[in-house]
Amino acid sequence: MSDTVHKHEAGHSGHEHVAHSCAMNTSFTWDYDNICVIFPWWRIRSVLCLVLSCIAIAAWAYSYEYMKYYIRKHHSGSKGTKLRRSIWYGAQVSIAFLIMLIMMTYNGWLMLSVVVGAIAGHYHWEIKEGGLLDVSLACH
Repeated sequence: MSDTVHKHEAGHSGHEHVAHSCAMNTSFTWDYDNICVIFPWWRIRSVLCLVLSCIAIAAWAYSYEYMKYYIRKHHSGSKGTKLRRSIWYGAQVSIAFLIMLIMMTYNGWLMLSVVVGAIAGHYHWEIKEGGLLDVSLACH
């Protein structure tokens, strides 16, 4: 399905095409209108959508920290444990790349959400691990 809107006006023989594409920023901005987050269907068009998106993004960054804790906690065991750890690691890498794409929106609100989620997750799971978590939110 195309994102192009065709507009017919009385007295005009042609079509007026208005594209509804996502805003792409190449420099830092706090503007939130018409920002797509990773997928074309995740489009921010209102303050409510921005707030909900920021909460979801912070939860993703928090879950990344949890995955680091989970993988470290289950560091030895049977082949089943190794397979489960490997699957969790794959999920962790996937989340890290999605977080990287969010950062590449150059949107201050979304970037701040990543940082807040990472801080909360690191604080919570580092305490449970006794301060042994990696300190990096590196992609890989």
